[in-house]
Amino acid sequence: MPIENDRSGNARRKARKEPMRQVRIVLVDDHQIVREGLRSILQQEPSFEVVGETGDGAYAVTLIAHLQPDIALVDIRLPDMSGLDVCRRAVELSPRTRVIILTAYLDSNLVHQALQAGARGYLLKDVEHMALVERIHQVLQGEYVFDPRVTHTLAEYIVQHPPEEDDILLSARELEILRLVAQGLTNAEIADILFLSPATVKDHVRNITAKLGARNRVEAVTKAVRQGLI
Repeated sequence: MPIENDRSGNARRKARKEPMRQVRIVLVDDHQIVREGLRSILQQEPSFEVVGETGDGAYAVTLIAHLQPDIALVDIRLPDMSGLDVCRRAVELSPRTRVIILTAYLDSNLVHQALQAGARGYLLKDVEHMALVERIHQVLQGEYVFDPRVTHTLAEYIVQHPPEEDDILLSARELEILRLVAQGLTNAEIADILFLSPATVKDHVRNITAKLGARNRVEAVTKAVRQGLI
């Protein structure tokens, strides 16, 4: 009997579902129709809750500081201030908030500035609905997210802004390999270009990610850009 009672108790505990933690989101875009569309998309996800929205940059900073949301989707072009400035202030005033830039502008300098401002992602407004939801979940898990086209703009920026000679965190060879990684090349392709073995390139990539405290290639490139290494 005691065993049966214990099993029954376990069954009852399993039957009780823990309440789902809501992901609190703030929308910052000066076009009301865009905010309405985003709200409609995001609220279809049971764990998402839009807790605030505005088209004003200064008020967005106040809103984020007050609400301390998990995610802030921020447009770059706002009537009173840059979305990048909103991002910088949001990161300072609400460290728990992860900012994702959501914009119509695909520009290598803007992508670089967004990363330096503390953004955890850079997406274009034509992103598919499900892809947007997935990217938000990835950011919540600690990842950086980009529109696939952004990779090319990062590569463009890196080519136009080579690293300074006094960069000491990474060796010259590691910086060379990291620039090629940023262009989307595989280890095998990098090996062919640099006349190295794929195993050697793999070791270099492992060292690069370790030095930068990154978990993968994309995050290594992102951190290197934010630190001004490339």
